[in-house]
Amino acid sequence: MVVEAVAQLVAVAAVVVSATGGTAWLVKSRPALEKDPDSAFWYGFAGLCIVAPAVLLTTAANRWAGAALAALAAATWLFCARLFAQVLASRATIRARQLDDAVRHSLAARQDAVALRWSRFELDPAAAIDFPDMSDIRVAETALLARAMAKAEALRYGPEQALAGYREAVAALEQAYRRAEWAAVEGRGQVSGDVAARLASP
Repeated sequence: MVVEAVAQLVAVAAVVVSATGGTAWLVKSRPALEKDPDSAFWYGFAGLCIVAPAVLLTTAANRWAGAALAALAAATWLFCARLFAQVLASRATIRARQLDDAVRHSLAARQDAVALRWSRFELDPAAAIDFPDMSDIRVAETALLARAMAKAEALRYGPEQALAGYREAVAALEQAYRRAEWAAVEGRGQVSGDVAARLASP
C-alpha cells in the first residue's frame, strides 16, 4: 500500500513538474511570438487548471504530501521562469547580432560601391584627364569626400556600439561623393560617351 501511494505521488509530481515547466515556457515565449500579451494569462490559466487539481486532490488525501507538491510546483516555476528568461534573452542577443551583421554587411557594400566609383577617376586615364578635380584633395568637395571615406573606413570594423555611427558615416560618404562628382563632372558640362559609359557601369 505504501509503495503504491509513493508511486502515485511520484507520478503526480511528474505531471505537476511537467505542466508547470511547460506553462512557464509558454508564458515566457509565446506572447512575443503571437504578438498578444493576453495569451500569457490564458497559458497560465490552462497550466493552473492542470496543476491546481493535482495539488488539491493530493492535499485531500495527505496534507503534507499536498504541501510538498505545492512547494515543488512553486520551485519548478521559479527555476523554469528564470532559466527560460535567460534562454530567450540569449536568443534575442544572437538575433540582434545577426541583424547587426547583416546591416553592417550592407553598409560595407555601399561603402565599397562609392570607393569603386571614385577609383575609376584615377584608374581610367580618360576620366583622370577630363576630371582631375576628383583626385585633387585641394578641391573642397574632393577633400570632404576623402575625409568622409576615411571616417567610414575607421568605423567599418568598429565595435557593435558604433554601428549607428557607421550608418551615418556611409550616408555622409554617399552624399559627399554625389557633391564631388557633380562639382567635377556634371558641373563642367557634358561627358563624352565613352567616359560616361565607363563611369556608369557597375
